[in-house]
Amino acid sequence: MFENQLCDNKIFHRRKKPFSNFFNYNVCSVLINLKKLDKINKLKFFSINRFNLFSIKLEDYGNQKGNLYSFIKKEIRNKYKVTKNYNIYLITSPRFLGYVFNPISVYFVEFNNLIEFVIYEVRNTHQEKHMYFKKIKFNKKTSHKINKILYVSPFLKMKMKYHFKIILMQKKIKILINALNNKEELHTGMLLNLMKLDDKNLIKMSFKRAFYAQKIMIMIHYHAIKMILSKIKFNFKLKNIKNNFSYS
Repeated sequence: MFENQLCDNKIFHRRKKPFSNFFNYNVCSVLINLKKLDKINKLKFFSINRFNLFSIKLEDYGNQKGNLYSFIKKEIRNKYKVTKNYNIYLITSPRFLGYVFNPISVYFVEFNNLIEFVIYEVRNTHQEKHMYFKKIKFNKKTSHKINKILYVSPFLKMKMKYHFKIILMQKKIKILINALNNKEELHTGMLLNLMKLDDKNLIKMSFKRAFYAQKIMIMIHYHAIKMILSKIKFNFKLKNIKNNFSYS
């Protein structure tokens, strides 16, 4: 369904309730087939599990120390009683010179050109993460809802629903993620422009999006300080999340 792709990714955050705030930024992302990681290791400037200009450490994902592909297949088999020879595609931001912060990574679990599961792996700045598994079938676009479980922002309550919309195009992917309840409304999303994952494009991207992960952290904390100074209500983190997974 997909080939390994390099992605120029534009991300936005727009708060509508109970206050207004907007910012956006650009990052480098990749879309990779977890069954075809050997192709990535042939690149000069992108590596799996070792330092490079761009790299991915598989231990950063899921809750495993071994094979990430096998881990996800096992979770699906155990929870949904489904066993197929899936392709599993991961959308994430790679490390740049060893550093990255990934607020969200997305997995598409596909069989015969039909995506049967979507997994959202969400991280916060407290070094916590949660994987939301969603069973759903589509090939071009889908909309669905998931209950919010992980604390991600002091300016969002825990009791909310995520409203997702995914649109797959020939050279673009749009993912919208809106967090809503009766009193709060946050609209976020990403638009990924796909290009060939090769050394030439990686070098271009290294100049175009240099130190993008550091810029994300600066942007997040800058806007947090602005909201604190504006006396926006602060929701303290009450407990650590022990359960790293939820299924729907």
